[in-house]
Amino acid sequence: MNKAIKLAITFFILFTSAISLYAAEKDVLLKTTQTWDIAEYQKLKIKKPEVTVLKIIINVNEQLPMHKHDLVNIAYVKKGTLTVVTDNNKEITLHEGEVLPELIGKYHYGKNTGSEPVELIVFYIGEKGTPLSVNKQ
Repeated sequence: MNKAIKLAITFFILFTSAISLYAAEKDVLLKTTQTWDIAEYQKLKIKKPEVTVLKIIINVNEQLPMHKHDLVNIAYVKKGTLTVVTDNNKEITLHEGEVLPELIGKYHYGKNTGSEPVELIVFYIGEKGTPLSVNKQ
């Protein structure tokens, strides 16, 4: 057998073995072009991008203030039950393991509607210096 063919076969076997040995599992938790209220994301014009990741804990029976976000943010519910309510009373309830593409530029609040603290991991992407949230006055 030709030396080049032997080398190619050896490389193929090693390459496919390495893939199976080191293949990580992955689940797509969210892939979307819109927020949870079906508002399409607009073209993002970010000159100086800044990414922030927060861990937020909302205690039992706690309600956050009415606020809005002027940047893209995604919340992962690590633990608990979260209900998000808009200023016109549209709401969505999420449970452990679910992901929420947050509203942009619309007032809303989150509240713990479960029997244990809600633990969120929230990813924000926007222009550097943009506040993560703005409370309604």
